[in-house]
Amino acid sequence: MKKIIITTGGSGGHVIPSLSIYDALKDNFEVEISTDLRGSKYINNENYNYSLIDVPNLFSNLLLLPYNLIKFCISIIKSYKYLKLNNFNILISTGGYMSLPLCLASTLLNIKIYIFEPNSVLGRANKSILSFAEKSYLL
Repeated sequence: MKKIIITTGGSGGHVIPSLSIYDALKDNFEVEISTDLRGSKYINNENYNYSLIDVPNLFSNLLLLPYNLIKFCISIIKSYKYLKLNNFNILISTGGYMSLPLCLASTLLNIKIYIFEPNSVLGRANKSILSFAEKSYLL
């Protein structure tokens, strides 16, 4: 059975569509959601298999940019290990900065990436990985 990971940002605008995708796929695939602490408040852990990934917001404080950049690189390495350990076949991104490390690690592991953009304007995170995506679904 194929394993799919859905990576999503921390706002309801990212998480709610990812839950719908999860519900649509869960009967035919082994599915997991990855989000940050902010996004976990939208997920009922009894109904959804999810993991938390801590990713710094690079531009939240420009004084902390060098420190956050190092933490961001570490999150890419952690994402790589996590994806490899769990043998995911497909990654679906609904955007948000926290999805970037998983998307970048997926490209290194040749995991197929599908972008689902739930907003009318393509977000920065999804835009940055668009060239690596197998397919994109823009609403």
